[in-house]
Formats: sequence, C-alpha cells, structure tokens
Amino acid sequence: MRRMLTVMLFLLLSGPAPAVAQRVRLVVADTINARGQRLPLVFTPGILRDERWLESLRNSFPLRMEFRVEIWRVRPDWFDRLERWFEWEIVVQFEPLTDQYTKSEAWGGALRRQTTFGSLPELERNLEVGHQIGISPSDAGEYYFTATLRLSTLTDEEMEELERFLQGDPTPAERERGSVLSRAARRILLRFGGLPYDQLEGRSRRFQVGTPPPNDELR
Repeated sequence: MRRMLTVMLFLLLSGPAPAVAQRVRLVVADTINARGQRLPLVFTPGILRDERWLESLRNSFPLRMEFRVEIWRVRPDWFDRLERWFEWEIVVQFEPLTDQYTKSEAWGGALRRQTTFGSLPELERNLEVGHQIGISPSDAGEYYFTATLRLSTLTDEEMEELERFLQGDPTPAERERGSVLSRAARRILLRFGGLPYDQLEGRSRRFQVGTPPPNDELR
C-alpha cells in the first residue's frame, strides 16, 4: 500500500506528461562476428534525453526496459518465417541515499549482471552502447532482424495493484470482472495519469546468409 500511495502522490504532483522534444528510439542493425555469423545489434539512443524517463528515474521510479529480438527468414512466395528469438530485461534504479544508479540485467529468468554508476552521464553512456545478441541464422537464405522494446516504470503486477487501488480495492468478484481489462488499457490509464509507458519497434535491413540460389530457383 505504501508503494501505491507513493505512486498516487507522484501522479498528483506531476499531472499529465508534458510534450517532449526528444524521445528514445530503437535502432536495429546487423553485424558480423569473428566467425562470420550475422548477429543483431540493438541501440537505444536518447534513452535519458527523453524527459519522461529521466524525471521518473529522478523520482526513484525504476526504468524497466524489456527487449525481444527476433530472426525472420524472407520467403518470397509465402509469409516470412520467425526462426529464433531472445528476450532480456534491464532495470535501472536511482538510490537517493548514495546518489548512485544501479543497472541490473536479467535473461533466462535470472539476474546475470549488476553495475553501479556514480553519475548520470556515466549511466547514459553505458545505456547507449549497442547490445550485440548472440543469435544468428542457421541456414543459407535472406533474413532480417526485428526488435521490440517495452519501457515502463512498473511491473505488470504493480500495474494491476495500482488499478485495484484506483478502483478502491474491489472485492475478489469485482477483481475477476476487472481482469478482462487488457494490459494495453491499463497502460493507457497509467500514461494519461502521468506515469510514462512506451513500446518501440525496430527492424534491420535485409541481408543474405550463404550463397543465394540460382535465379531459376527463385521463380
């Protein structure tokens, strides 16, 4: 409940999120490693030059970045085929008592790395370094990478808790009826209430892996 009171106080003080000149972007490229494999490379330029996320971080709300990268194979005579994907999460938090920032990285359901930064510029430089993901096409063909980034300040569970709080902590039966609300509807509620949420998508150029088949095989 204390967490929800903090959220509500922030909503009341902040009001609707103001328009900002610069927003974070999601850029997807392809790169080649030392073994000649094509790997996806994901950038998030402008992540802390977007005032929505910077202000939330300064108010001790965590910055949650949930990534999903996919490998798609081009099929000229049919729908493109999803071959592989990889998901990971980054959570950035500001610690007012130490005046430091903590970046936690998790994938496969486990915390993999945690780093502490003594200044905002140091954190910003780190967040804008590209993520090279260790998945690549396995067969010859034409491919491209796609990526999705979900940015939020609360987990899905915290979103549901906030929704119940705003509804006056309804009974279990009312909660069951309220569960039909989609995640998108809850996020609209949070966004218009002042807490930012964003979902970004990016796509790389097409590239060829291996030797392309003769032209007559493409017809």
